Formats: sequence, C-alpha cells, structure tokens
Amino acid sequence: MRVRDDVVQQYHLVPEDFVKHLFSTLVLVIVVVLLASLMFGVPEAAPLTIKGYASKNPVAFEQMALRALDGQGAIASYGPPYNGGSGSVQTRLQSAIGIIHPVNAATDFILKPLAMASQINPAIGRTLRQFRAATPAQQGAWESAYAAALNHGTYQHGAVVTPAGHFGPLPALMNDVLLLGKSGLMSGALMRNGSIVTRFDNQNYLLFLQGSPMHQAAKPLALTGERWGIIHPAVPGYPGAWWMTIPTWVYQWSFVANNAAADALALSIGFLFWLALALTPWIPGWNRLPRYLGVHRLIWKDFYRSHSGEPPASDEKDRKHAS
Repeated sequence: MRVRDDVVQQYHLVPEDFVKHLFSTLVLVIVVVLLASLMFGVPEAAPLTIKGYASKNPVAFEQMALRALDGQGAIASYGPPYNGGSGSVQTRLQSAIGIIHPVNAATDFILKPLAMASQINPAIGRTLRQFRAATPAQQGAWESAYAAALNHGTYQHGAVVTPAGHFGPLPALMNDVLLLGKSGLMSGALMRNGSIVTRFDNQNYLLFLQGSPMHQAAKPLALTGERWGIIHPAVPGYPGAWWMTIPTWVYQWSFVANNAAADALALSIGFLFWLALALTPWIPGWNRLPRYLGVHRLIWKDFYRSHSGEPPASDEKDRKHAS
C-alpha cells in the first residue's frame, strides 16, 4: 500500500478550530449579503395580483370570472385533484388519485365571494338570489349570451358595457365581481378558510389566476414553456434559473412536448435519471463508469504523473493488504 502511504505522509495534521472558522465565515457572508442588498436592492418582478389584473383588464377579468361561473374555465374543467372534469387529465394515475383538493370554480371563485360581500352590500345579495333562483337551463342561456356580448364589451365609467341582450342579472353580478377584484377584497375572500377563521389558504387565489392572466404576464418576459421560460429571468438583466436547463430540455423533446401527458412524461424521465444515479453502485457495468472515464486521474494528474511507474492498486488488493 505504498501509494496511499505516500499520500498520507505528504500532509501534516495541525490543530484547527473548525467551529470558529464556521461562525466567522457565516458572519462574513451575512455582512456581504446585507451590504449587497443595501447597495443593489432585490431584483423582484412586480407580482401578478387579482386587484392589478382586474384594474388593468376589466373586460378580460369579467370574461375569466364568467368562464369560472359557467364551467368553461381552466380550473372549472381541470379534473383531479380539483374536480371531476377532464380538461387537464394526463394519466390514469391522476384519475385514480381522485379529488383530494376539491374546487368548485363557480361556487368557490364567484358565488361565495359575492355572498360574503352581500353581508355589507345588500344589493349584491338581491342580484345573487335572482341568479340562484333561475333554472340551470336559464342560467346557461344567460351565460352563453353574455359571453358572446363580452367579446364586444368596453369599459366605461367604472363598469363593463356590452351590446344589449337577454342576460338576466349577469351584467350586475359580473360588475360586482369586478368591483370586488379591483378593491382587493376578492383576494381575501378566496384565501379565507371558512371552517377556521384565522387560517388562510392560497390555493384558490392562485388557481383563480390560472390561464389567460398568467400567460399574459409570462409571454412578454419569454417565460412560457415553449420558449424555455423556466430558465429565463423574470427581471431583465439578471440571471434566471439556469440549473433547470436539463428538465426544460426534456420538455422540448417532440414526443414530450406534443403529448397530452407532457408533465407526466417529463417527471417520469426525470425520475428514471435520478434512479440511475441513486442505484449506480449496484448496477453492473454502470458502476464501473467512473473508473473507465478516468476523471479522477485528471483531478489528481500531478500525483499520477509522479507515480507513473507505480500504478495504484485496485480497491480489492488494498483491502487484502490491509487485512
């Protein structure tokens, strides 16, 4: 075991206080971080909020709210784990898991917030009761007619105005939703947990903005999936999540990108890569790859150059010698 003896003998142990070095390094890093934050600030993009989206895009906001109400929205027809829809079901496993985070878009996103607001403004309660008193067929007719009218809607004097039609109470109802959104009260209503007053849940807040709002915010910043968005910065001039390059690359493979189960395929491929790495020591042939590649010889090239006439013994010979 001459090679290992030489390695050991070339270095001398000296007493060191590693705890002192650890804390001194920690203090130094904290000081540098605080100074850098004071000098340069934190590069954060403006957040996407319900209040901001309703204020800037009132017509689109009403269209999104109407799609939640009539069951045509991204979450209303999503499927497990939120509801019984099939709009975003990718695999049988997703269906088998079932509804573990139940969401009724019409009730949770629209009707419940309006019911909360009606406790302050009774006029909202009257409009809400009129809508609920109608038959499902009548509600559907109002929703279809108003959805078509919103395509020609404009925002005037604090309300969305559409061509005349038979919409029932929907224009007033959607305007109430718009006012809730613009006031910021919609956010609190969506996050409030009805069973535990002091607990807040961000799930419905985030799901409400799924679809058009998030795509509109992401597209100008090249953050959409087809443009490798996850590795791009939200603030121009700063680095993005470059470490996500490999997962993003998997999503660009044609058989993944064009498949309805793209997320499931990408996660499965990533799991297989992880499994191969985790089981490397026990996979015959694969576990010899480091020795075949010889990367260790590049790292320790000076050592191997000085001992070129004495090739290192295998681990098995070393163990026999040591025993």
